[in-house]
Amino acid sequence: MPKGDAKHGSFETGAVVLSWFVLNIAMGSSTKWIFLYGEICFEHPTECRTFKFPLAITVIHMIFSWVMCYIQLFYIRKRPVGAGLTLRQQLEKVAPLSICFSLSVAMGNLSLKYIFPSFNQMLGSMSPLITVAMAVVLQRKSYNWWTWLSMPVICGGLAVCSATEVNFNLLGAFYATGATVLRALKSIMQGKLLTSGENLDSVTLLFYMAPWAALFLSFIAAFSEGLEPHILLLQGLMGSVDGSGPADPGYRRVTGGWNVFILLVISGLNACLLNVANFMVTSYTSPVTLQVLGNVKSCLAIGVSIAIFRNTLTVEQGVGVAGCLFGVWLYNQKGGPSSSKEASVGPASRSKADSTPPATPVLEMAVALGPRGGSGAMVRAPQDPGTSSLNPRSP
Repeated sequence: MPKGDAKHGSFETGAVVLSWFVLNIAMGSSTKWIFLYGEICFEHPTECRTFKFPLAITVIHMIFSWVMCYIQLFYIRKRPVGAGLTLRQQLEKVAPLSICFSLSVAMGNLSLKYIFPSFNQMLGSMSPLITVAMAVVLQRKSYNWWTWLSMPVICGGLAVCSATEVNFNLLGAFYATGATVLRALKSIMQGKLLTSGENLDSVTLLFYMAPWAALFLSFIAAFSEGLEPHILLLQGLMGSVDGSGPADPGYRRVTGGWNVFILLVISGLNACLLNVANFMVTSYTSPVTLQVLGNVKSCLAIGVSIAIFRNTLTVEQGVGVAGCLFGVWLYNQKGGPSSSKEASVGPASRSKADSTPPATPVLEMAVALGPRGGSGAMVRAPQDPGTSSLNPRSP
């Protein structure tokens, strides 16, 4: 159990960490469960439709997250109404970040339509690789030798995992990889915004981002998913196609609507509470502990996915996961931006006293936090798994 600091006891810290574990793992599994078992069925003739609408589900996550931030800011912190960014400031600074954020979350949810949470977690392990590459290209940063030594280890583990994935789906892998790339880009954009002099912490930033993200995703969903998710859910809640009674000749009884509605509420609450847990775990633990917990969480998420959905994990994939996580561990412990001295001498020149972990997202798909006000600094997407659109019972 992680040790508590002077302000927080070991039991309290352990409870926060345990909640963080459960909510992180449940996020992906609950979304996958909706894609697999969230059915609304019609009678005469019998027909069942699965609620496979990733964008609509992501909008729900955004709405619940905004409500959580609103309560935190105006009821817990007692922030004055009207204080904050103007509409123009939001358009210039928050909206671009919200678009990147919403696309990363949406692509993560879309990937779960085609692949299982376990493979999604494996692909998410490339986060350090992509973050380093983007920092080098976009910010002209340089990294020490340990960073570059860890990259082939991560890539090799990912290659083994992908090559031996029994339920491999190219589209699902594309969405999962795209989500990871967009999360890396978002973390860079968010880091600049949080350190730009604006009076923003992570809760406040998410409060501004969530409505823009929901609006943007609703616009995309209107073209890609149409009104079908809304009509389907409404018919399920009404219990019939047109609200007519059993005596009507065209009456079709509809079942499963309330089951899907409850699953959607649970998923939204999960996203909301995961944000709260992310805020808390960042203030209750150290950066190094949080990175270790992220690695452990990824291993547990893979195991939970296999236990719940009975998807196959090959021995080769187990070796690949172990290799990839070792590369991530090496990067966390030894990697980071290089000094001119390190660049000229090599890995042995890194000071043992320099144990500051690199500020990059590792193996996470939730809402990350910034260093201000006890919160963290980056928003990550609800980790969500997927299945084949042809067969609702298999990816």
